Amino acid sequence: MVTETYKLINAIKKMYPVVQFFKNRYFPDGKVYYSEKALIETKKKGRVIAPFVIPVVGGIALESEGYRAMEIEAPYIAPKKVITAAELEKKAFGESPESGRTPAQRENELEAEYMDDLRKSVSRRHELMCTELLLTGKVLMKHYANGDDAAKGVNYDLKYLQFYDKEFKNRYTFSSSFKDMSASLKIQEFYKMASELRKRGIRATDIVMASDVSMELMSKDDFLKFYDIAKVDFGDIKQTELPEGVVCNGRININGVVMTMFTYDEAYEDLDGQEKPFIPAGTILFLQPEMGETVYAQVTFFSGGSFKSYAEKIVPRFVGSEKENTAEVQVFSRPVPYPYDWEGWLVANINDKPEAGAGDSGQQSAEEGIPEGQADSPALKTGDEINAMTKKADVIGYAESIGLNGLSTEQGLNDLKTAVLNYQEENYGI
Repeated sequence: MVTETYKLINAIKKMYPVVQFFKNRYFPDGKVYYSEKALIETKKKGRVIAPFVIPVVGGIALESEGYRAMEIEAPYIAPKKVITAAELEKKAFGESPESGRTPAQRENELEAEYMDDLRKSVSRRHELMCTELLLTGKVLMKHYANGDDAAKGVNYDLKYLQFYDKEFKNRYTFSSSFKDMSASLKIQEFYKMASELRKRGIRATDIVMASDVSMELMSKDDFLKFYDIAKVDFGDIKQTELPEGVVCNGRININGVVMTMFTYDEAYEDLDGQEKPFIPAGTILFLQPEMGETVYAQVTFFSGGSFKSYAEKIVPRFVGSEKENTAEVQVFSRPVPYPYDWEGWLVANINDKPEAGAGDSGQQSAEEGIPEGQADSPALKTGDEINAMTKKADVIGYAESIGLNGLSTEQGLNDLKTAVLNYQEENYGI
């Protein structure tokens, strides 16, 4: 039986890793601090352009972009399981009645089994913290004193991590009912979301959807017709590297913006015994990999006659009580997931009520602007002709003539050309 914490830490590191999609892809592990607090640093990405100055002037000071450095008191996650003498005297699950195994032999196996179960439960909490951050901009943390209070949701100490000022600006509302939109209008909404992030200096690459959103798209003939199988690239993500409950739907080109689509359908059992989804039905997230990180604070407890601290992501512990004739397997973790840019993503829900005052004129032009076929192909320019254009208005005018709407003079000239070239290649093979 292994009881030393340092040995248990090394043992738990060698256990089969728990694949966490949101945490590993968007908030991978960072530093572990030898402190009860963790340091986080966030900064808004900017698009300020450098000014021209008179040669005799040493330079012009630009206003500093938003930067924050904060010490956060890390939350405390500490599940445990109890091993009793009576439990060890009975045969284990799957064990033959004639095995002849002793309670001591069963203890070693049960200790490892409980430690693995607790490790997985901690990992699920890490994943839920990341999804809550993306959905609401903050993580509510209810700290309980005992299991009964946790199951009933009462008598808790509430703490929270919040990554916005007065208003959460990462919520996007569709201009009309998403379910009633044609495929071209849905694609236009996706392009608006990607464009909004680009204005913030963010180039989103991932669209993560709840399963009902995926079905809404993938079961519609007009959507599949618009992106037929020959134009959807499935070779970018290896399915074997995705965790259970996550599916890659391929890559699509949205008016020059290439995005990878994922369907996320994983759930967890809450402390009240109810099964709940990590992301609610109807959710759509526009994200980019490694948009933040997860840092950790140390874990401290009394052991061997003194207090000891361990700066590790997950700290297991084995404690025995001769008086109670029991032993406890405990697992500790103090994570703080955070985004580098607190306005660096967008979240929407297809079940939300559309924005008031959204008219049909803009949507009509968007629908007309995305071709559904190539029967009447317009006069197309060569790549050299497009690259030779020197005015944004000319590039946008040509884009609209071939069915590409949604470009703006706020985009750079080269970005406009790239969008046109990609769109032309995807839709006309040129």
